[in-house]
Amino acid sequence: MLYFEIESFAPFTQEEQNAKETLLSLIQKHGDWILSRDCPDGHITCSGLILSPDCNHTLMGYHLIYQSVGWIGGHADGDSNLLGVAMREAREETSVTRIYPLTRRILSIDVLPVPEHVKHGKIVETHLHYNVTYGLIAPMNQPIADKPDENKDVRWIGIDEIDSLCTEAHMIPIYHKLIDRMKAISLEKQQIPSKMPDALLQWYYPNHRDLPWRHNMTPYHVWVSEIMLQQTRVEAVKGYYARFLEALPDISALANCDDDKLMKLWEGLGYYSRVRNLKKSAQTIMNDYNGTFPQTYDEIRKLSGIGDYTAGAICSICFNLPIPAVDGNVLRVMARVQEDFRNILDTDFKKDITRQLEKVYPTVKDCGNLTQAMIEIGATVCVPNGMPHCEECPLNSFCMAHQNGSVALLPVREKKVKRKFENKTVFVLQCGDKIAIRKRPSKGLLADLWELPNVENFLTPEQAIQQCSQWNVKPKELLKIVSRRHVFTHITWEMQGIFLECAEPDSRFVWAEPSELESVYSLPTAFRCVLAE
Repeated sequence: MLYFEIESFAPFTQEEQNAKETLLSLIQKHGDWILSRDCPDGHITCSGLILSPDCNHTLMGYHLIYQSVGWIGGHADGDSNLLGVAMREAREETSVTRIYPLTRRILSIDVLPVPEHVKHGKIVETHLHYNVTYGLIAPMNQPIADKPDENKDVRWIGIDEIDSLCTEAHMIPIYHKLIDRMKAISLEKQQIPSKMPDALLQWYYPNHRDLPWRHNMTPYHVWVSEIMLQQTRVEAVKGYYARFLEALPDISALANCDDDKLMKLWEGLGYYSRVRNLKKSAQTIMNDYNGTFPQTYDEIRKLSGIGDYTAGAICSICFNLPIPAVDGNVLRVMARVQEDFRNILDTDFKKDITRQLEKVYPTVKDCGNLTQAMIEIGATVCVPNGMPHCEECPLNSFCMAHQNGSVALLPVREKKVKRKFENKTVFVLQCGDKIAIRKRPSKGLLADLWELPNVENFLTPEQAIQQCSQWNVKPKELLKIVSRRHVFTHITWEMQGIFLECAEPDSRFVWAEPSELESVYSLPTAFRCVLAE
């Protein structure tokens, strides 16, 4: 059955509330049929208003049916994951790849009349769209492209240009309403970091774990513990930490330690470059700082084996400097508390979170315990594996992921995959009024969907005709050749479309009428774009 998000951006207007109640009654009446285009009372469509991160520009295209500049959206076509539909349509209709929801909340539900129009040679009668809208964010510095059978002139426009470019008068107030709501949500997110210190510190004092390195906050002890804790579990570190400090109680002892003894003390912790850098940095401190641990971020950051996080931890915990320490725990907490769907593995995400916290730390007296509280809440409550303990979290009253039911979806972790490019020759084989299609393999990209016959690489017209002869379709005339591109998440198809009139419909293909490509066979956009004029 259709899964429908009842909780939406509040308050809805009365018109939206009526639309929602009507839609819910239709869902009760028709069930999943409401997701299909042939539902007699109208059907669900999903749109995403795409804004730039600063909410000052929107990505729109000139829609060929409505003859107006407008938002990006499309039919649910049986998919009950409505946010997923909005995301899919946004990618397909603009070719943007880096795009994410501003929030999981539905921003608006509107009943929109659709005029009679012709699509793929077939008349589509007037009907109603029950449109569910989400707010999407996309950085502006990425390639965009039209979807030839849907729109043209996809581009970023200033939000102050909407009134002059949109010729659908009834849509203009809807766009402004959505922009206002997205700006309000963005402002809500921006205000969250300033709410966190008081809540975290009040929770931390009575609830933090009793860990051995918290008994002594001198730079040497904190430094050793932070290096040991890199890529190693807390429970495993405890014994090593005690034994290491017993053998090497200060920086001087570490700097002068025999390498064999040092490796023996570290044996079992792994990643031995860590302990080599410890000794190297200890020698630097002895030689350049007279054995006194440096007390500025820049000096600490220059020491071997110390990165941004460790330098921030030492600065805040040992010297109460207003410098955050941003590790995986902190990134996960921030992603959830702000309901941030950006890729947590992206360096830009970490830089942005660091900048946000750098504005908060100067307002706090106890920077050291704030750093430890941020790490502690991520390690014990907003945990990385399994469901977080939201009922115990001091941030739950303003955590947007908790409020919007998206905790399990966050953080987003997407490892970057190098984009591949493939050249294909796609055949539009016409026999009378019918076109040849075939089923794709049951595994892999576009599995089990229908496709136009195609082969790898670009063929010359002579090679294309030879290929058709091998398929036994007896090519009669080369009608035209077109060039198309389709962008998937990790692969781009550069396609040469060859239109051929054939004498016989060979049985290895299914021969479909153009109207059947709309109503019977699921032909993906990657192939539909070859057919588009």
